[in-house]
Amino acid sequence: MGKVHYQVVMTYYKLLRKLRSAGVQPTPQQLRSAADRLGGLYPMPMGTSLDKVELGGVSCGKIDYRNQDRGGLIMFIHGGGFAFGSTNTHRAAVARLCKSSGCIGFIPEYRLTPEHPYPDPLNDCVASYNAMVQRYPDRKVFLFGDSAGGNLAAETVLTVLKEGGRVPDKVVLMSPWLDLSPDSESVLKNRDEDSLFDKNDLIHYSRLYLGDTNPYDENLSPLKADLTSFPETLIQVAENELLYYDSVQFAERLEQAGAKVELKVESNLFHSWQLFPDFVPEAKKSLDEAAEFIRS
Repeated sequence: MGKVHYQVVMTYYKLLRKLRSAGVQPTPQQLRSAADRLGGLYPMPMGTSLDKVELGGVSCGKIDYRNQDRGGLIMFIHGGGFAFGSTNTHRAAVARLCKSSGCIGFIPEYRLTPEHPYPDPLNDCVASYNAMVQRYPDRKVFLFGDSAGGNLAAETVLTVLKEGGRVPDKVVLMSPWLDLSPDSESVLKNRDEDSLFDKNDLIHYSRLYLGDTNPYDENLSPLKADLTSFPETLIQVAENELLYYDSVQFAERLEQAGAKVELKVESNLFHSWQLFPDFVPEAKKSLDEAAEFIRS
């Protein structure tokens, strides 16, 4: 990442963390509203359409670049600490993926915490994924997720495996949050200089999602699950970012389980940089690499 871009982002993050340490702490609902407004400003490539559809009772954004009626399907489960994020926040990244891959993209608007803790968000993701593969039985299917959405994407795969359903052809996880336990390595060795959030946020937002559920449950932390038969996976992460250790450990666990996995580690980038393809050159590069991964 260019030094100027990187320093602008890091300065912004440091300023916001100072404000929060001084007691200026936005609620999940306030973050949700701000993120949606900002995301609504992101442009999508010319020739891209954005519609609302329903899959399994879940409203989804449907992104199509130039009517790719015969391409594969991408379901992108958005991040946002389980508490915010939407089609608006992720549409630019998904549109870029659709343009590069020739796929149609779907972004499920799963229910968010704190109003809807586990298992509501996961149930929505599983329901929308199953409905998508049933509606398009002859298409290749690719499952994506970033940050908390990476957790939900991995857990969707594990749920489908348990239920004997159709698993995705490939999976792409971007800066995924895969261990929600309070003593995860990402919490204990936290690298928070790259992010709006720190280890206290990991604990806080995980508690909003967990409710009264055991944080060590494999249905909440894919890093602790049996990964046998997990599909081929690409993981993208920055070496200096908040959830670096989750990605490295999950790649190791996948290899131990016999799954094909590619771990792509970048330097001097921030958490979920892929969401900003019109601001960060590396975001375009990473999204195009993900598109190439599912095409190959």
